[in-house]
Amino acid sequence: MRAFALLVAAVAAPAVAADWLQFGFDASHSGTNPSETALSPANVSQLRLLYSVALPAKAEGAPVLLTKVGVAKKSKKDVLYLTLRNGTLIALDAATGQQLWSQYPAGSNPCAANGGCFTTSSPAIDPGRQYVYSYALDGYVHKYRVADGGEVTGRGWPELVSAKPDIEAESAALGFATAGDRKTYLYATISSAPWLPDFGGYDYQGHVTAISLATGKQITFNVTCSDQGSVHFVKNDPNPPVSAKPDCAKQSFTNNGQTLSTGDGGIWGRGGAVYDPVNDRIYVSTGNGLFDANNGGHNWSDSVLALPAALTSARTAPLNSYTPVEYQSMMYYNNDLGSTSMVLVPAPAGSSRTHIGMQVGKDSYMRLIDLGIMSGAAGGTGGDLFVGGVPQGNEVKTQPLVWTNPATHAIMLIVANNFGISATQVITDPANGNLPALRGSGPPNWINPGVAVAGSATSTGGSSPVIANGVLYYTGGSGVLALDPVSGATLWNDTSMGVADAGTTTRFHKQSLIVVNGRVYAPDNQGNLWVYGL
Repeated sequence: MRAFALLVAAVAAPAVAADWLQFGFDASHSGTNPSETALSPANVSQLRLLYSVALPAKAEGAPVLLTKVGVAKKSKKDVLYLTLRNGTLIALDAATGQQLWSQYPAGSNPCAANGGCFTTSSPAIDPGRQYVYSYALDGYVHKYRVADGGEVTGRGWPELVSAKPDIEAESAALGFATAGDRKTYLYATISSAPWLPDFGGYDYQGHVTAISLATGKQITFNVTCSDQGSVHFVKNDPNPPVSAKPDCAKQSFTNNGQTLSTGDGGIWGRGGAVYDPVNDRIYVSTGNGLFDANNGGHNWSDSVLALPAALTSARTAPLNSYTPVEYQSMMYYNNDLGSTSMVLVPAPAGSSRTHIGMQVGKDSYMRLIDLGIMSGAAGGTGGDLFVGGVPQGNEVKTQPLVWTNPATHAIMLIVANNFGISATQVITDPANGNLPALRGSGPPNWINPGVAVAGSATSTGGSSPVIANGVLYYTGGSGVLALDPVSGATLWNDTSMGVADAGTTTRFHKQSLIVVNGRVYAPDNQGNLWVYGL
């Protein structure tokens, strides 16, 4: 019996323990864990619920995980960290779900005090494995020791990322990258506050703040009023004092004779800033608002913006940008281009363009972009290589991923939304100068609408997907699923958590799972964490 137990343990244990340090696993937020060995297509059907635990409050982002943390003398644990909706950061024993510590910064923001605002952000752990970073509702990113949660202050910490956190929000995940200067930068992206009844009418400005983890120095690039440089805008004051602080006036536009307020380029795609190691840049995708950079203006809404990964000095414009020619109608009809973060795409064989990105928006279109050219120059429009609809239809707000089939080398764009999950092959189009394109239909393309759940109005709904060791995972109205990325066939599905509310699919909202070291960690929209293993 003892020999059998040792054999089972040897089979189930991962060969090398991996850390999951930020949303999407890596600095490019690829959603791919290349270190997974314990779970595979051969055994994923044997996944079982190990435990579920009620969290102190709902977590709307994704967890991160650090292995072998010295939480006490002679005691090392794998630790899971989650940023809760109320701005609390918690640390859990990954083996049991027991809470090890929590931190809730005391802020002066009345919105946080009365429970009127929240964050959907995810934390990040620095590559040195010493500190975990989390956004709080006071407008700051805080730095904590991974073992005991002690806050580190000084040299800029905590770092201000929004001077008006009651009307701005950290919706996206925090992320980091080690840039070409060999220094690591933490990126925080800001959007509008989703708790406001009509956030398009409020004075917010999308922006990205890059913080040097070595020095604490930060630089901010503002999507609107970028000519003001690295500043944090304060609330619009109709009667500013003589010593007025920086401000950016609310933008407006006229549609059918009606003057409307715009959004202001919020960066709310779940991946936040995406790092590209090819050119040492980060890309941020912006939402609705005024775009006038093509006419000498300083507003960059509904665009993909390229910035230096080592953002060490103030900029009044991005290095380059992509803006679709339909930018104005996207603003009119609330079809944010930046409902997701950009995805890096390998070039298919024979392609005349080799440096490719994919941006999918709230308008349900997937756009292939040449990252070397983008729209020709910062402030240009058009220039996309290919535009095609998401196969299952409907808007996309989750982070897509790219998977290359190791057997056939087919490059697949995988996108989940409330209509299910699909895969579309990236091909070379010889009829159009060997530009990259998307295969219209037929294998290896596929759509999986999800698995029916009793009491649910539909079977679909999807979180940002994850690939680990040849298995595709995601959560939605069908519970937690594992699919074959080649065919889209369901390999495993757990519906034991049930449907949150009869007739709805609200079991998951912005939550995303992670798959690491033979386990699946999935927070849900009811404030629970579900953990599966062999």
